[in-house]
Amino acid sequence: MWFGSRGVNPRRSWIGPTAKGAAFPYTSGVRFPALTAVLVLLSSSLLATNKTPVSAVRWAPNAPNCTLRQGDDGRIYYGISSADFEVILAVDRQELEKIPHRAAPMLGVLLTFRYKGAGQLDVQQGRFALEFVKHFQVVKTSLDPDDMLQHLQQNVDDLTDEVERHEVRKHPEQKERKESELQARLKDYTEMMDFVSTQALHPAVLNPANSSATGWVFFGIKDRWIGPWRKPEQFILRLPVENLIVEFPFSLPPQTGGVELRRRPTQ
Repeated sequence: MWFGSRGVNPRRSWIGPTAKGAAFPYTSGVRFPALTAVLVLLSSSLLATNKTPVSAVRWAPNAPNCTLRQGDDGRIYYGISSADFEVILAVDRQELEKIPHRAAPMLGVLLTFRYKGAGQLDVQQGRFALEFVKHFQVVKTSLDPDDMLQHLQQNVDDLTDEVERHEVRKHPEQKERKESELQARLKDYTEMMDFVSTQALHPAVLNPANSSATGWVFFGIKDRWIGPWRKPEQFILRLPVENLIVEFPFSLPPQTGGVELRRRPTQ
């Protein structure tokens, strides 16, 4: 479920500011161990449309330029850095359990980019990709926050229309119960819209004057090849950063030991 809501107009919900840094219980979790990972080379269309092979650097425990921190907020933070940049991925241990309780099911991760160079770094939010390793290697690209808000608002309008124009008119004796259920569902949508509008990561250009960006990135989970969640689920998050693909493998729920992840063949 999403938190930080305000009243909702059944026809048009207003998206207002949420206090920066406010705690959203949806993002809480507990600690889990790191995954075994390696450095690999692969082809990827995330960086270039001409399919030119690019280098991919994968997070690995105890590897140079890789960090692991277990936060007091219940998240685990994976970090990978170079001379020019640092990228930190935060994952909630209970992310899979929280997905069904959201107005629109989706998987979210928290990303932080820090630029240390003298030029600029493009944060290409629309080109992030999440691989569902155990589900036929399904790959989902990150959802656009503005598109998400439009879709959620349309859901609000459709739901309100269905209840008020059809269900209540068809069963006037159930008006009070149906309107109460409607308000509860609209509250869930408003909370989700508040969270996306204030906490989502958007495309950005980092430079010495504006050197960091932090926000949530979301991925859809609806796909004919994504079945029931397995235990454990394994994911690989891929991000284009400068001339590299940065890869973060992670597992949910956490495991008691390392996981042997397959190697992608060089193309």
